[in-house]
Amino acid sequence: MDPVSSALSGAILRPVEGGAAELRALLRDGRVLRAEVLRQGPTGSVVLAIGRYLVPAGTDLRLDPGARFLVRVEQAGAEVVLKILAAEGEGEPALLRALRGVLGQEQPIGPVLGELRGALREAAARGGLGARLGALAHGLEQLLARATGPEGGARLLATLGHGHEALLAAALAQGGRTRLVELRESLKALLLGAEGELATRPETPAGLREAVAQALAGLEAEQLLNLARKGGGEPLLFSFPVPDGDRFGTARLLVHPREARPGDEPEDGQRPAHLVLGLELSGLGPLRADLSLAPGRLAVQVLATRPETARAIAAHLDELRGALATAGRTVELGVRVAARADVEAGLDPLDTRYLHEHQVMDVVG
Repeated sequence: MDPVSSALSGAILRPVEGGAAELRALLRDGRVLRAEVLRQGPTGSVVLAIGRYLVPAGTDLRLDPGARFLVRVEQAGAEVVLKILAAEGEGEPALLRALRGVLGQEQPIGPVLGELRGALREAAARGGLGARLGALAHGLEQLLARATGPEGGARLLATLGHGHEALLAAALAQGGRTRLVELRESLKALLLGAEGELATRPETPAGLREAVAQALAGLEAEQLLNLARKGGGEPLLFSFPVPDGDRFGTARLLVHPREARPGDEPEDGQRPAHLVLGLELSGLGPLRADLSLAPGRLAVQVLATRPETARAIAAHLDELRGALATAGRTVELGVRVAARADVEAGLDPLDTRYLHEHQVMDVVG
């Protein structure tokens, strides 16, 4: 750490009380965030940029505009303070820098896409959309329609564009025109196109700009976190929207690498595939399904936090078993009540080794 960083480390900034509810939610106790000094305010104050927010704060420090550092949010009695940790390093990994650019803005994908659809519909009703925004509106409607159809998450994961950049590079290398057309229709590609069009349309409502930026940041955060997970040999975690009444919730799919586990016996030379599906629906509460799939066998253990939900699922186990027992596959199904912590274990996007080992932000943020 350079001498200036050493002098700043441990210093306290005091955000001005009030502000938007989203900003207050961002400044939760324990979070580690990136801050940049925009300007020195009146005596004893400074204006910081944290993500997309402007944060006035009181300080006795003389901080030059452009200075960057990490801060930890701490609750000091009734007051929220920001404790400076260190200046950003010039030689830090590119993945770490990229994560800092999107973490703190990510939100569950279901509500985010629901808000984006509402903003697009409102903008279209007021005066129409450009070509790229129109393509995004059309593609998003198709994507959310799939969320309510029988294809469910399988097609959604492909449509969201989690592997957009890798597939694009492969398609270009192989000259695969069909794959390029498919990639251009992914949500990631449509959001990037809409973002470019918004730069030329200053009259676009701020709410639509924010909704596009939020959806893109969420997808990119998930891509980067999976890159970190893959590098550490951890399970990958994918999110997709699911219908929840007249809204959309978020389902998360945890995909474990095919590796030896206690009790696993390879069948036909293949180890079982282990998946975890987690979601929370307003009428059922938090749910989790642990799946183990091997040639000719599927084992599913369902966990629910509400006893009435577990009873309702248990009443339909025979029906579920019949639906899953295709092509001679044997199916083992079980359901039980579990604590919320057990239902949600491993499904927090920020609970990954990389974030434990690097100062990006806290893993419970």
